[in-house]
Amino acid sequence: MAHTEDFTERALRAVHTAAQALGAPETSAHEGPELIRMGERAVFRLRGGAVIARVERSAARWAEADREVRAARWLAAQGLPVSRPLPGEQPVLAEGTAVTLWEGVQGEWTVPRELAKLLHALHGLIPPPELDLPDLDPFDRVAERIDTAAGLSPAQRDRLRQTHRGLAARFPATKPVLGIHVIHGDANIGNVLATPHGVVLFDLDGICWGPPEWDLVLTALYRDLGWHSEAEYADFCEAYGFDVTAWEGYPLYKQIRELRMTTWLAQKRGESPEIDAEIDRRISDLADPRRPREWNPY
Repeated sequence: MAHTEDFTERALRAVHTAAQALGAPETSAHEGPELIRMGERAVFRLRGGAVIARVERSAARWAEADREVRAARWLAAQGLPVSRPLPGEQPVLAEGTAVTLWEGVQGEWTVPRELAKLLHALHGLIPPPELDLPDLDPFDRVAERIDTAAGLSPAQRDRLRQTHRGLAARFPATKPVLGIHVIHGDANIGNVLATPHGVVLFDLDGICWGPPEWDLVLTALYRDLGWHSEAEYADFCEAYGFDVTAWEGYPLYKQIRELRMTTWLAQKRGESPEIDAEIDRRISDLADPRRPREWNPY
């Protein structure tokens, strides 16, 4: 876990530097940033939740962080309810990382129907050329995670690499039916909060050009995993106007999402025995798409 602890300390210093640069310092010297999530990047709560800081694992992710800030400002200008970056020049480079600061969103978890409404609106927008959105890379960071996640056995790495190669070979032949639109990239219910003023969409770092099916598949997968009910999924499909599970490409997209979920969680090995057991279970299950999944959400 030394690598995670080292990044956490570095990220804390980077947040302090960014907060000072943007005029949003911590509440006091005794109440610094609070780590609320560690995964692809570190996420901190500042000033009692009034500000959220997101710290990339390296400065190499500056372009992605910059695009996320610009995309959020564009979407807000279009009237889409999204989390808003603080004013000022962002991202801030500090401690070999890229840091962005955002207005905190105070809210509660909502239902899949609300996510469907947001996605329907998002997929209908035309971004300005200067936003320069990339094309979807469904395997973005997967190989990197497999290579760098601590504590995986050689057999587990081999199994993940084999799964990655097989899915990547099949992906180009799978043709979406909804066209190519601007998509969120990681559209799950965990990235939407209900506030007194309406729902808010956040975590926009994956925004890109791609098939809407890629955004819709996560809710269907969560239903398959038992994380959403049948009724919730039916409401989602009704609100969006399309059931991605009726599309022939759904099984492949689902397997890619499972691989991504597994390699993301693999970065958290060592945080608890429960997470370690979940990682092992998921890697084992990937070998057989038909095997019942008894996965826990993280």
